[in-house]
Formats: sequence, C-alpha cells, structure tokens
Amino acid sequence: MAEKETEQAQTIGRQELSKRIAKQTKLSQKQAAEVLEATLTTIREALQEGDEVRLVGFGSFKVRQSAARKGVNPRDRQPIEVPAKERVRFFPGKELSDAVIKK
Repeated sequence: MAEKETEQAQTIGRQELSKRIAKQTKLSQKQAAEVLEATLTTIREALQEGDEVRLVGFGSFKVRQSAARKGVNPRDRQPIEVPAKERVRFFPGKELSDAVIKK
C-alpha cells in the first residue's frame, strides 16, 4: 500500500473499468462494456423514477432536494438566488469507506 500512497492517483474511465471487469469476470471486453452500460443505465432509470439504489457493501444513490439559497456571483460579487433543485447524492457504505481509509 505504501507504493500506492506515493504514486499519483489516476482517473479510471469507462473503458478502463470495462477492461478490469472483463479481467475479473473472464468476459470479453465487449461483454464487460455492455454489462457496465446496462448497470449504469439501470441505476440512472431507477433514480429518474425516484427510487433509491442501495448496493450493500458499496453504497447508496439517492435523489435529494436541495433548498433554494442565496449565493454570490464570483465575477461581480452581486447577490444571486440559487434555485432549489434535485441532486443525486452518493452515500458510501461502511465496507467501501473502510477499504479506502488511509492507514
């Protein structure tokens, strides 16, 4: 783990993620990419319908309403109204949180 701490973290995109899924599952990369896309589409659709997506050991995705609030335009420092809107929130599960804690 000491090696990882000294290395620069990299960003993992869909292509790299599907490669890693293919390696772990012995699926072709194309099949893994299809599974990944289907998973993301299913999560998106569930959230659009107002459902919560809970993946035990990983975390939960929920749609939450944010309240309207006052803000400041950083360009001219003028006050602005930020409207209320729905936001997708991710709440990590205990296992995920424990796995990424730097020790």
